[in-house]
Order: sequence, then structure tokens, then C-alpha cells
Amino acid sequence: MASNQVPEAGTLLIAALLLLLLAFAGSWIIAYVQPGQNPWELVPWFLGAAGVIVVVGLLAVIIGGRRG
Repeated sequence: MASNQVPEAGTLLIAALLLLLLAFAGSWIIAYVQPGQNPWELVPWFLGAAGVIVVVGLLAVIIGGRRG
């Protein structure tokens, strides 16, 4: 690890994914108890958001590593 790289970058990535997981669980429960709602419709949106978070996090780590 480079000496100037922020070690909290991985922690922030995990925290963002955990917050997304909590939002997904809440949305799933709300969609499940409402009549006429299909909670499986939420999955592509949250998978896309998780993908964006991971890609942005990896880019931040790679770009931060190259600066050092």
C-alpha cells in the first residue's frame, strides 16, 4: 500500500454497500406488504446501484494509487 493512500477507502466502500443493503431490505419489505406490488422488480435497480458503487470505489482506489 502506498504511504499516501487513504486506508479508509475500503471502509467507505463497505459502508456504502451496507447502507444500500439496508435500503434494499426496507424497500423489499414495503413492496412485499403492499397489495399488487412485486418486490422482485427492485432487484435490477439495486444491483445496478451496487455495481456503480463498486466501480466508483475501485476507480477511486486505482486513481489514488497511481497518484502516489
